Amino acid sequence: MFTKRIFIYICLFCAAWSLPANAQKEADAVQAAMAVVINKYSTQADTVAKELSARFNKDVAIQTALARAYFRNNEREKTRLYLDKAFAISDKYVPSYILKGDMYGEWDVDSACYWFQKAIDADSLNPDGYLKYATVMARKDMDAAKAKLEELRNAVPTYNVDIEIAMLYNKKGMDAEAAEAMSAVDPHSLTMNQLVQFVQNCYWSQDDIKCMELCLIGADKFPKNKGFNRLYFWSATRAGMYAEALDHGKIWFAEAKDSVNSIDYFSLGSCYLGLSNFDEAFDNFAKISSCTDYFVSQMDGQIRQMLNKNVDVLKSEQRFKDALNLYKLFMEKYPSSDKAYMLYQYASIYRDWQENLQGDEKLSVINQMFKVYEQLENEYPTWDNLHYVLYTHARWTYAYFDPENKDCLAEPLYQKLYDYCVTKEEQTDQLKSMEIEACRYLASVAYFTRHDLKTARVWWNRILNIDPEDENAQKALKTIKK
Repeated sequence: MFTKRIFIYICLFCAAWSLPANAQKEADAVQAAMAVVINKYSTQADTVAKELSARFNKDVAIQTALARAYFRNNEREKTRLYLDKAFAISDKYVPSYILKGDMYGEWDVDSACYWFQKAIDADSLNPDGYLKYATVMARKDMDAAKAKLEELRNAVPTYNVDIEIAMLYNKKGMDAEAAEAMSAVDPHSLTMNQLVQFVQNCYWSQDDIKCMELCLIGADKFPKNKGFNRLYFWSATRAGMYAEALDHGKIWFAEAKDSVNSIDYFSLGSCYLGLSNFDEAFDNFAKISSCTDYFVSQMDGQIRQMLNKNVDVLKSEQRFKDALNLYKLFMEKYPSSDKAYMLYQYASIYRDWQENLQGDEKLSVINQMFKVYEQLENEYPTWDNLHYVLYTHARWTYAYFDPENKDCLAEPLYQKLYDYCVTKEEQTDQLKSMEIEACRYLASVAYFTRHDLKTARVWWNRILNIDPEDENAQKALKTIKK
């Protein structure tokens, strides 16, 4: 029965025996075998390495392979030992320079690139030096990294440099730039992993048309990869192609099994939402809460965006009742932590609706909007944006229901607006403007409607406390004195 040591010798010497007939391939085999030896049989590793180094003491590939194996195991002194032996044998072996650069690449960009440039100088047709240089330099200077890859394009015109440029952008999370670089490449020539990355770049940079085009290529070329169908489903949904997206979505759900995530449910719900099947839409949105993937936390905002997108479409088609019903159903089926904001958005549908109406029909819609405002005021009196509601309610009451100010219908609303504004710690320009308008109205009611000069003077002086240069308040106070 063989001992471990005999087994190790057999593996390593068989890997190295045919050198130098296919030096790099065999050196890679030695490196891989040594990595196993170092990790699993550490007590014998150094002995095996020394004997192997002595056996091939004139072979730069073996010495470099031994150095690389120790580098992978984070043993830097032994890495240097065998790398020095490699350089002593030859100063033209590219993998030696690459390893030297890798040793610096973890912490010193300039030193690493110095050695990668040495690799390029040793063999300008070998792409490894260019690629390593660009990868490390991209951490410091993307333009310099791209310039090095352009040198590779000039040296080896057949090398697909655009893919490498795209990979650099991928590592920096720059999806749009990566997709732009990859667009120069024939997608049919890409490997599956490269095409998957290209599709993802297009999706995350929101180029849905290109994403769908690439997904069709991927699904045809790599039919076993169902992810292309999934990304088509996602992109078609975002592009508003709901019927087509739903067809692809159903196929994906039939294949996905345990791979369904929050984006899948969101996309499926969005398709039904766009096709006005609201119950099915919100049922799928509700399933997101059972997911545990990274994107779950983002889905609340995404659902609201999709809701508003559909509401905007309905409003553009003058289907305001449908828009209101959709928003009401959303609030019932998908409760929000910011209910006040949702009610305010609901009221805004009435506000847009009245713009195209006249007479009693217009006033009826405004009154319905006011009912929502009153609900907001009563249920959420501390809402940070309540001043928007009070301000709009007061202005429109004055403009549409009491334009001549005979009944002073807006007075209690302007009083509430003023009281709210002065309680806010941060007095923004917007709050000050609203506060001045409230004071102006209340001063005018006291002066013109009630002939209460004392109260009117108080309100105009409050305007000057906010803005001492207000000419209307100054003029009004002078008039009272006369």
